[in-house]
Amino acid sequence: MDVHTRSADVDGGLPIRPRATGLTAYAGYLPALVVTALAVALLRLYDVPLRTTALFGAYTIVVVALPGVLVWRALRGRAGLLAEDLAGGLAVGYALAIGTQLAAVAVGLPRLAAAPIGVPVVFAIVPGLRRCWRGSGRTAPPAWSWSVAAGLIFLLLWSAATFYRTIGLSYPGNSSPYLDLPYQIALTSELKHHVPPVTPYAAGEDLRYHWFFHAASASAGNLTGVETQTLVYRLGVLPALLMFAVAVAVLGWKLAGRWWAGAGALAVTLFTVRPGQRDSSGVILFNLWNSPTQTFGAMIFAGLMLVLSDVLRGRHRRADWILVVLLTVAVAGSKATFVPLLVCGLLLVAAVQAVTLRRVTRPVLVTGLIAVAVLVAASLVLFAGSTTGLRLVPPGSLRVGTLGSIAVGWLAAWAGLAGLAFARERRSDPPIVLCVGIGLAGMGAMLLTTQPGGSQAYFLQSARPYLSIAAVCGVAGLLARPARVWRIAGVVLAVVMALTFVTVPHRYLDPARAALRQAENYPVRPGQVPAGALDAGRWLRRHSSPDDLVATNVHCVRLPGGVCDYRNFWVSAYAERRVLVEGWAYTPTAYKIAEKTGANFTRLPYWDQRRLADNDAVFTSGTAADVHRLVSAYGVRWLFADRRLKPRPLDQVATLRYHSGDCLIYELPRP
Repeated sequence: MDVHTRSADVDGGLPIRPRATGLTAYAGYLPALVVTALAVALLRLYDVPLRTTALFGAYTIVVVALPGVLVWRALRGRAGLLAEDLAGGLAVGYALAIGTQLAAVAVGLPRLAAAPIGVPVVFAIVPGLRRCWRGSGRTAPPAWSWSVAAGLIFLLLWSAATFYRTIGLSYPGNSSPYLDLPYQIALTSELKHHVPPVTPYAAGEDLRYHWFFHAASASAGNLTGVETQTLVYRLGVLPALLMFAVAVAVLGWKLAGRWWAGAGALAVTLFTVRPGQRDSSGVILFNLWNSPTQTFGAMIFAGLMLVLSDVLRGRHRRADWILVVLLTVAVAGSKATFVPLLVCGLLLVAAVQAVTLRRVTRPVLVTGLIAVAVLVAASLVLFAGSTTGLRLVPPGSLRVGTLGSIAVGWLAAWAGLAGLAFARERRSDPPIVLCVGIGLAGMGAMLLTTQPGGSQAYFLQSARPYLSIAAVCGVAGLLARPARVWRIAGVVLAVVMALTFVTVPHRYLDPARAALRQAENYPVRPGQVPAGALDAGRWLRRHSSPDDLVATNVHCVRLPGGVCDYRNFWVSAYAERRVLVEGWAYTPTAYKIAEKTGANFTRLPYWDQRRLADNDAVFTSGTAADVHRLVSAYGVRWLFADRRLKPRPLDQVATLRYHSGDCLIYELPRP
């Protein structure tokens, strides 16, 4: 990655290098070009046409990145590192895209989501803003650029080996996705057409979830026409994933004051694990694509941390507070774990300042007030008080021996944190203390809370990059001390962290081996999604209104042993229409019942048995009275049937309008 620096960053550890001239001025872009070329090649290899990649790339640049970078530079008052401007600018750009998408759909004009393209026009016309088009023209060490590029190349290859290879874009490759992925498609489909959104697969249920990623993807889908499945399975996560990694490398460099620390922070973020056990280490690699909300939220939060790294050091402008508010709101709606961690981190910063300075500085107080206000607002508006089953671990359930094992493992994975105790100039640096506070909060949440789906792990996963940055800062602090013994100690801590990279090698090597062994790109066995599902969904979109209600005979996914899991979302996902009763996991009602009964929220029977019976009667009995009841009592307009479940022939009571593979679509008579 090419990097440009500004004089204001010297104190932050980003040294100015001479302005490059001639071919040297363009050599810094070579790492970025290599990464881009690889991304395009992998997408083409895994069934994304070049035209689709070009459309999405144009959208990302014109609607998201360029407006975001210009606004970022204007509010920051200067051009900074090109990498920093891109990472922070992408976060801002997505925040703008989400806002315009919601407004455009709310007024019934989805094409107005393209409004951010007016930002570059304004910045070209207004004389005082034209300076934001110019970078500083200074370059970073090639070693930093290529080391970060190596990290991005690894992430691309990892994505291809562990995700692209396992799920296709057509049948049967797309028939057996991870159960939550159709859920991500269904929510994106809902945000393409409705604001405020509701749960699309169970009519009448509120949506209490962090759905800003889905709004951003809906914007891309509405403006480019790219299939939502392609966005979720191939494209939508890529910009967030790559810029998150770049932001971690920039932030590590800024806080530690050494370029290698940025590359080291990225490596520690990606690879360190609790020795012999990755599951309690918050490893991000295994959820990069299966949890797009986590990856998207991590990118937004990293942009916020880039701002806070200057704000908390008192090197900021008034306009920076606009960025703090904007990005805090954006991350609150992107992933629920981040803002609580931020509040806890700021509490540690305040406590350290109260001890060392006998006061809490204004930037810390104001940032804390903003974070608390956004957290409260998000809890009331987005989540409406729902905890999605998150609760404190029962007292006494934590064993001392288990806690000791976990603590020792974490100390090894982030051994560099010990260096902060002896690096005086860093242990009280507000942004570094913030990173430590976020990390401690993530560890505490991982140990002290539980959630039926194991989502408490996302707290540590969210905190992981900042634990890594703090650990690298500890090592850098020791290496900067004049005494040889401290430098040796720094090397030892770095070696301990590096050794944890290989304590579970099979976790990293097995996906690569599988990718090399597998002759076919995708699984060939049928799964939960039937043949013809995507084509049937497309037909229904073209021939129905987004407000039409659909009924289906599909409710569950059969797990080994015949267990019925009600995480079934593919009908609402592909049809982009609300469904009377499809699956019902992840709904507020399911969580409430699970909390009261202790049952698994993915396997609960449906609570409104009358509605379910009315829905299913059409497919099992198929009488005119059954159809009339669905139409008059519930407002159903279409039936979407899976022939594998052997529905009763409905030609006498409904009009067969389309069939493809195992999918049948009937239109019901209007009342």
